[in-house]
Amino acid sequence: MIGEGSLKGIGLFALEVMHLISSGKKETLATVEEHFEKKDIVEYLSSKYKDEFFIVFDNSIYDNEQINLYFFNYVGYIEGNERRKYGIMNEDDGLLLIVSLLTDKIEKEAIHWKVEE
Repeated sequence: MIGEGSLKGIGLFALEVMHLISSGKKETLATVEEHFEKKDIVEYLSSKYKDEFFIVFDNSIYDNEQINLYFFNYVGYIEGNERRKYGIMNEDDGLLLIVSLLTDKIEKEAIHWKVEE
């Protein structure tokens, strides 16, 4: 496993989720948050949409446990506040919540990033 103990693969997971959104797939906020709490959002989506995913998230390359833990850490913080904290207006926009939570990681880490000319 190349990403053991890290969030390696979380960007690819985000791309898979964006593909689902672009394809018109929907998940409710409640369903997504339920799978955050169960620490199995990666397995849930990659299993449900196995024919849609381009990347296999079978825990052989990327550490699904770490990716699931990233989302689990938001449980309680977001529930009921999706609109105010992330601008998500519709109950069936749970997939957007996943992408929104990844922007938190970008915002926190971006302070260390430099753009080279």
